[in-house]
Amino acid sequence: METPTHAGCRNLLLLGWLVMAPGVAGAEGVPPPLLRPGNVDLRVEAAASLLPLSLEAGATVEAGVLPIAAGTLSLGAELGANLCALACWVPNLFSERDTSRWDLSLVGRLGYHFTLANRNYSRVDLFGVLLGGVLEPHTTVTAPGYRFEGRGRGAILGLGMGGNYFPSASRFFLGFEARLRFSTGTYVLTLTRGTYEFTEDDRRWLQLGLSTAFFVGVRLF
Repeated sequence: METPTHAGCRNLLLLGWLVMAPGVAGAEGVPPPLLRPGNVDLRVEAAASLLPLSLEAGATVEAGVLPIAAGTLSLGAELGANLCALACWVPNLFSERDTSRWDLSLVGRLGYHFTLANRNYSRVDLFGVLLGGVLEPHTTVTAPGYRFEGRGRGAILGLGMGGNYFPSASRFFLGFEARLRFSTGTYVLTLTRGTYEFTEDDRRWLQLGLSTAFFVGVRLF
């Protein structure tokens, strides 16, 4: 026979379950921000490089492949374009030579995604990434007595860190990434007008870029 005490305890447990159940169900319906194995993120980005002062745009796809500790190892690829801005425009104002440069890059990404425990990061996916790929620089130099073009190809290496922020319980996110990249190589130069003797400085390019990218993305899977 059930005593009044037992009945009261049972009713309190039932009431507590009814109060907590909607919250539990809602929490289960919110996708976790951390990239997991099998997840695929697609994003488009705009960036400003500080060294040299230039503008960038690109697209990245990244997939979670392997759980490691409390995070996820990821693989990805990035296609980007870089336009030399103030680093070229300002010197052009004080010289007879007009230099324009833009680059294309295809970069592989090896990343690690994680969150910080005991912090309010329920909507943030943090990551660090190693970069490696190919850079193709294109330059054009124009002066009163000549004009030449340069094309090249070389390896690009770098590293970065950033985060994805999910503002709501959806697949869309905002994010940023700070990255340091290095690339060097030689141009194949073509004289298109006038006469000019190429120097070693003309033939060689060196790029050390520190940039911050901002992007919007969607978690496809």
